[in-house]
Amino acid sequence: MTVTFDAASTLIEVRWEPVSFALSLARELGLELDEGEAGAVYEHLLRTRWGHYRQLNLTRDPVICDQWWSDLTHEWLVRTRQDPTPTQALTDLARERLYAPGTTVFSLYDDTLPCLEALKAAGHQLAILSNWDTSLHRVVKTLAIEHYFDAVIASLEEGAEKPDPELFRIALGRLGASKETTVHVGDNPLDDLRGAQEFGIRALLLDRSSPNPQPPMVNSLLAVPRLVGG
Repeated sequence: MTVTFDAASTLIEVRWEPVSFALSLARELGLELDEGEAGAVYEHLLRTRWGHYRQLNLTRDPVICDQWWSDLTHEWLVRTRQDPTPTQALTDLARERLYAPGTTVFSLYDDTLPCLEALKAAGHQLAILSNWDTSLHRVVKTLAIEHYFDAVIASLEEGAEKPDPELFRIALGRLGASKETTVHVGDNPLDDLRGAQEFGIRALLLDRSSPNPQPPMVNSLLAVPRLVGG
């Protein structure tokens, strides 16, 4: 069997909100910003430039994508009447907080490793299939789970996002898997459950808050190996 997993809120707990993250980094470096104004400026820059960032992700080049964040940070400082000299320090600190060992932005849920271990031991092929940017590969490496997966597929690198069937098609093609022998696991009723089902593969919907889940819902990844035959 092939089992594909969503990443955020399924395998990985994410504590990242871009505006508050940027402001916290600025405070850490001692920059004196009007946080209301600076937050609004940062949000505006993200919103108006995100389309360009999506296009850059198609290159699959993290250096190019990192430069986009650096350019945005520089522009943010300029528009908030700051000396842009700390641009490099801010972007270096951001990468450290995001991707250095011990990051508090990303962490694994308690049921993630036991699930992956059981599925891998049973001989299943595993992959991540997530609506994420090119940084997904770094996050997976930071959390030391890359060895579990035969493929890590980030939607922005592919130009298609769940629930678009094209992303599921790309995943199965890359894995050499068939619809009949693939199960997708994720937390989003539209992107993961309906997206997978409409593509024609079995899906399990994860809701850790559900006290009494009914199929195809599960409230823990610990249920997945049993349900896929692991």
